[in-house]
Parts: sequence; C-alpha cells; structure tokens
Amino acid sequence: MDRRDFFRTVIVTPLLTPFLLASKSSTSDEVLLISDKPQIILPVLLEELGKWKSLSGKTVTFSNEHPQKKVLIQTFERKGWVHVSPSSQSDLSLSFHLLQHPTPASFTLVSSGEILDIRSHRLRSLWQEINANQPLSSCLTSASLRTHPGTLAAGETVRIYRDGWRTDELSLKRDRVRSFQTRQGTITVRIQGGEVWIPESSCRHKICCLTPPISYAGERIVCAPNHFLVEICGPGRVDTVIG
Repeated sequence: MDRRDFFRTVIVTPLLTPFLLASKSSTSDEVLLISDKPQIILPVLLEELGKWKSLSGKTVTFSNEHPQKKVLIQTFERKGWVHVSPSSQSDLSLSFHLLQHPTPASFTLVSSGEILDIRSHRLRSLWQEINANQPLSSCLTSASLRTHPGTLAAGETVRIYRDGWRTDELSLKRDRVRSFQTRQGTITVRIQGGEVWIPESSCRHKICCLTPPISYAGERIVCAPNHFLVEICGPGRVDTVIG
C-alpha cells in the first residue's frame, strides 16, 4: 500500500483533518474510525492499541449521543468493559461526528501524538478490507483512550489555538469565562475549579459543547468547523505548533 494513498484516504474529509492535526500535539491515544458499524471494528483496534499501552481500567463513556450507542455498549460489556456516566476520569471516551459527505470506510491510530503507520502491523489487512468492502459512511467515531494514571499530570494552563496558531494561554488556577471569535462565529470557554470546557459555540452540531470538562495535561477539546482547539498543558510540556 502506498503511504500517500493511505493518508489521502484517512484525511479525505475536511472534518477529519483538524482531529489529526490536534492529535499531533497531544500525549493521549486515539482511534479515529470512519464506519457505519463501529461495533465490529473498534474493539479490534482498541485491542491493538492495548498491546502497546498500560490501561488504567475498563470503563467506557460517551461524550455525546452516538447512533450506535446501544449496540456499542453491548459489545463493550461482552468484553468486560463497564459503561459509566460522562467523566474525564473514564478510561475510554467515545464521541460521534457526522461527516459532511459520505466517505470510504477507514481508520487511523494515534499514539503519544504520532500517527501510527499500520503497514507493518496486522491491521493493514483489516484496513484494506473495510476500505474496499464496506459502503460509504458518514459516521466518524473518535475513541480517546486514557493510559495509566501515573502518566497523567495535572494541568497548569489552557492554550487556545485558532486556525492552527496558538493565540492565548490562560491559567487553570483562575476561574473565568472568555469568548473567542472564530471563522464561523463565537466560542465560549469556561475555566472553573481547575477544569475547562466549552459551554457555548456557534458551530452547527455543538459537538465541542458535549465534550466533558478536561483538566489533565495533554487533554483537549476540538471544534472542527471553527478550527478551534483547547489544550491543557502541564509541567515540562513541550511547545508545539499546529498547522
């Protein structure tokens, strides 16, 4: 498989690109899956990531409503996972994003801020199979995996990125509400009790508003339509540029 073809397929939709760009500046692990049947493929991908990372537990939550939520819960429960209420402390957080245009089924894995090259793994055949045989999909499932608590550090500041550029940095120790102008309107960011979240946004689907509050270094909230990123930074954080 040609490397350029792989990445061209993975980022074929404009909505997915900001997620990949944001992932490059994060220490979290993620699975980004384009498929109308994530319950079939997602457990396999998570199992592969689990071979390289020490997981803190097996609790799963949903940051927003997912069209396959019921069947996903059943699938994960059969594999020993426990469904819990939305929380930044859950081991696996699933979110749903509706793509603007149907796209060939695909997936990518992000570990420690790097997009994994699956050509050297057994996942290559799975990627080829779903890309060739599954129908076009408008369902993007993002699965964010929390690693062992020992790798987590409490956040100190909140960095704001707009259109790939860092424009603001705020302390997590001071409660405040700030509004930011974006390409599609206004986004409001609230910092309270050492956590940050987005209570209001001008984007259509409000996915960023449904994301639970974040507080650990490396955690982030993305508003893809507005190219807006909120990222928690902690001690020893390496500065990065997106875009």
